[in-house]
Amino acid sequence: MKKFSTLILGAAAAALLVSCGSTPKPKVEDISASIPTQILEHKGTAWGVAQPDWVGTVLTTPNQKTLKKALGLSDKKIWVLTKNGSNLDFLQTWVDQVDARAEIAASIKQTIGDKIRASMAGTSADTDLEKTIERESERLAVTSVAGLEKETDWWTRNRRLKDGLEKGEDSGDYITQYSYMVVYAMDEALFTKQLENGFKNIKDIDVSGEIQESIKNSLVEQTKVATPDME
Repeated sequence: MKKFSTLILGAAAAALLVSCGSTPKPKVEDISASIPTQILEHKGTAWGVAQPDWVGTVLTTPNQKTLKKALGLSDKKIWVLTKNGSNLDFLQTWVDQVDARAEIAASIKQTIGDKIRASMAGTSADTDLEKTIERESERLAVTSVAGLEKETDWWTRNRRLKDGLEKGEDSGDYITQYSYMVVYAMDEALFTKQLENGFKNIKDIDVSGEIQESIKNSLVEQTKVATPDME
């Protein structure tokens, strides 16, 4: 899996390109091979539209406060997902179908489960207890994101030299792929209310108010959701 840092390098290069104004789509052979990751085009290239500020915000200061300001979503809870792949249509289909929502729910489930397990550190291992934590974490995660909606997205087509090469002679020396970034959001008050209601229905695990508050704070601040790359 390619690391999210690859996208950071690519988008940083894109920011440098668009900061000088709208530019025509560059030819691959005109781009210096000295740059680790090079942006060939992005969502706005064909229309001469520069990369939006929120993309840079995600890459530099990806917290809820700065993202809300950049996106103009002051009352929203925001999640940002990224995925790389060779086919843009497949990436967009992933976003438009249920997969992106499922990965947000899975990330929430992981945070809830980890917090509960940490609160029980030192207790003896119990298979039934672990199954209960898994079940309750999943239920709470699914119910908490009712009302989740896609807000916006951005993509880039970029390339990098294959491992072991210091200079590219032709296109075969490069790995070219699309990097896709999508923002999902929902009303923050609704999100926290659904979490609180979900906690009330947990009967088989002793989750104190302090643990609940820790879980809620972590989830409200959660921004990035890691996703596996596509072939």
